[in-house]
Amino acid sequence: MPESISSRTGTDTGTAAQGCPLLSPESVAATFLSHGSADLHPVLKSLRDEAPVFYSEDLRMWIVSRYDDVSWILKNSELFPASTRSIIMSSYPPEVRDLLRSTNTFTAPNMGFDGPPAHDRLRKPVVPYFSAKGVRRLESRINEIAGLRAGEIPSEPPVDLVEAYARPLANTVVIELAGFPLGDYDRIVRYHHAVNEFFFGRPPAHLQLEYAKDIREWEEYLAHIIGMRRRLPQDDLISLLTQKVARGEADYTEGELISLISFDIVTAGFRPTSFALINLCKELLQDPDRLRTLREEPDRFDGLFNETLRRSGPALGVFRMTAAEVEVGGVLIPAGSVLWVMTASANRDERHFPEPDSFDPHRPHLAGSLHFSQGLHYCLGANLARTVTRAGITALLRHRPGLRLVPDQAQVYEPSINVVAPARLLAEW
Repeated sequence: MPESISSRTGTDTGTAAQGCPLLSPESVAATFLSHGSADLHPVLKSLRDEAPVFYSEDLRMWIVSRYDDVSWILKNSELFPASTRSIIMSSYPPEVRDLLRSTNTFTAPNMGFDGPPAHDRLRKPVVPYFSAKGVRRLESRINEIAGLRAGEIPSEPPVDLVEAYARPLANTVVIELAGFPLGDYDRIVRYHHAVNEFFFGRPPAHLQLEYAKDIREWEEYLAHIIGMRRRLPQDDLISLLTQKVARGEADYTEGELISLISFDIVTAGFRPTSFALINLCKELLQDPDRLRTLREEPDRFDGLFNETLRRSGPALGVFRMTAAEVEVGGVLIPAGSVLWVMTASANRDERHFPEPDSFDPHRPHLAGSLHFSQGLHYCLGANLARTVTRAGITALLRHRPGLRLVPDQAQVYEPSINVVAPARLLAEW
């Protein structure tokens, strides 16, 4: 059975509070471990109505599902920090744990897991690159990459749009814009897989040590690339950051720079960007009216993109800790507890989004959707994901104008407890 962050620990992270229902292991598994089923959102609605904050004995964490509670937690980073790397490491054997502790990815200050002042110091130098203005400067190259990848889609249908298009497009954009040689594509994807499995999956026991060694090798490779870009800067993110450090405009240690590129750029850039693209592909191809609207009025893209992520975002939620005892939704949660903050549920909370199961790109309050989080850890790559998705959809429809879903195909979802995205999407023309 897939494991969550806190289900890996050997000790409980909290106990059921008075008046807080304990769901059985069977009901928790049905809710969260079969998220590819059609039953997911009806069950999440039941949780919002009947148990909006509860402690799962099975998962050993607190589950929070209503919009107001989720939004409050995301905005309150001091009381609900994102520092969960130590919990991830604690579940692995000593030899694996020792290797992970020797890496910057798992130990150096990092904007994805740390709060102020480290978070602000690490994030400030990269914000201009990922701002709306910064990404507009990259847009023409992103469009070129999308066109090239769309042209490489096999000519004979059916085609899996995940494997043949969404993943290679997202990966290529991140690799090239970061400053890696494109010839190292397969090597970088292998390294990324090792990091991703430790943070968002559960490597098989017989592969854990090899994956940990891959991360050590990945960081040696990163140090080499950083050194190259420091000596011979180019028009890429790694060169930009090394130049900012040299000019005193950024304060990164070498380990922090490695951690930032390893996790915040590559790991956070590869899969989420491809998930956003493939989820929008699915929504458009399921409804000819949506597809026709986008073809006839390309400026409707933002509404379609935002509503897709609200209704079919690629993540169930995010994980947080409690820095002190705190009351959430009338339930007292002990200090040091792990919370699974269910953004997918919050985005369909009828208290905030009327008729939440319907697809309405014109709905009010759409800007309040939590698919990119909120507060301190608002997604750094939101503008990039939007631009890559727009470029990807445009190029795909241009190269395959008669694209349609293969009828009656089995739904296959990513094998991760916290991901709600197709692992396969078969299309024909």
